[in-house]
Amino acid sequence: MSLSPSLVSLCLRAQPLSEMAESRALVAVREALEASDARRTVWIALSGGLDSVMLARLAARAVKDCPRRLRLVHVHHGLQAANDDFEQLARRLASRLGLPLSVRHLALAETALKSRGLEAAAREGRLAALSACLAAGDSLWLAQHQDDQAETLLLNALRGSGGRGLAAMPPERALAVGEAPLGQDQLAHERARLLRPLLGIPRHEILTLASQQGLQAGHDWCEDPSNVDQQFDRNYLRHSVVPLLQARWPQAVASLARSAQQLQEEQSLLDELAAELLAKVQVSGAERLAQRQGQEQGQGLNQRLIQGLDQGRAQETQLSLAELAGLSESRQRLVLRHLCQSRGWPVPPRGRLMSLQQLIATPPDSVAEVHWANAEYAVSVRAWRGQLWWQVSDTVIEQGVRHRQGDTGYARSGRQPGGTPSCEWDAEARKAWRALGRDEQHVAFTSRQPGDVLRVAGRGRRDIKRLLQEADIPPWQRDQLRVARMHDGTVAGLWHPSRGWWLLAALKKQ
Repeated sequence: MSLSPSLVSLCLRAQPLSEMAESRALVAVREALEASDARRTVWIALSGGLDSVMLARLAARAVKDCPRRLRLVHVHHGLQAANDDFEQLARRLASRLGLPLSVRHLALAETALKSRGLEAAAREGRLAALSACLAAGDSLWLAQHQDDQAETLLLNALRGSGGRGLAAMPPERALAVGEAPLGQDQLAHERARLLRPLLGIPRHEILTLASQQGLQAGHDWCEDPSNVDQQFDRNYLRHSVVPLLQARWPQAVASLARSAQQLQEEQSLLDELAAELLAKVQVSGAERLAQRQGQEQGQGLNQRLIQGLDQGRAQETQLSLAELAGLSESRQRLVLRHLCQSRGWPVPPRGRLMSLQQLIATPPDSVAEVHWANAEYAVSVRAWRGQLWWQVSDTVIEQGVRHRQGDTGYARSGRQPGGTPSCEWDAEARKAWRALGRDEQHVAFTSRQPGDVLRVAGRGRRDIKRLLQEADIPPWQRDQLRVARMHDGTVAGLWHPSRGWWLLAALKKQ
């Protein structure tokens, strides 16, 4: 169904933007524009509903006082027939406001719907589609308001969330640009920002402003039919629970939103404490490198190789069991949660947190493991040699079964499900060998074989298994080792994804 010409004409008869009265909403949008980077683009998510339409109109009015590059972006979900109406209205509004519009069509995978549910899958898919438009430094504006904030707090409280969940939606946060997950490895200038300029504005003020502008439901914005379906938790709260709360406590929505704001401030302080504690317990790649430089040089490692070790080594995540054991149990949980949240990894459920704390309290002599996963990542944590080793890999969900991919001991971007890691490692080892200026014609790159030895400078022939132990390469990573094998079977060097070519055979004396 499309909008009739008569409805279009009604839409175009809305009050001119220049006559928009000053309001708290307009002030909030103008302040958000002033705080944005004039060199970057502000993208406004336009669903076609009242809130997003008013946000777009407010921004179009505010940009006259504060020039910025504005663009609208609409996501067509493809979940109901009304989605075509939303897209058509978005195009009409963009034309009226004189703003460029990008339309993204969303195709939700059946596996995502089964594993995440319709609401979560649609929400995550929409955000991914919106984020795909962004370049570093851009900002994405969403139209959530004070009532949405109160509903989010209630939903999270009913799910048993902690302080972070009760803090509900932040006014702004960082977004990853491109395919890289948001975490400590992504620099601030490589990120975009997600903002909610109307988060402090109650919906009744937005509705009043729309009425003052002469806008009408069904003419100037679309009502999503799914918004009245109370099988969805948020709709049930919105239509059945919140009205009862407001009947008893008229300021219930404002009070709940104010509580969320206070919890956000407290969460910010907890994040600062967690970051300080994490820095204390984390064993950095640079620290491990410094600890081993002398030993590795004594084993025949060239100084140029020390300086050029694979960056994956510095990105490995290891926590000191001794330092963790010195923290209270609540601080341990704070650090473990913060590590996952700051890297974009799934946060361990409480049962897994307790298992991790058991590893900290009584570290085993052998390797012990704790696993958990979500639709994107699988996490494995192992206690070994006085440290917690964190391994994160992609997950693939097939027919409701979750599989881990890329079991490499550290995050590897760009790996495709079903790829052959051994072929990748062979290619990487050859490339690194070539970078050393070594002869490729008389050497093959293979996995290690029983009985393999390496002639180490100043030490003679050494069993490779012993060298792996000395190099602190964990048992679960040792199948990744590649050896440079000469045609006569002699091993000329050892390569590992997290170490590069860290040992080369000593030359025989003539």
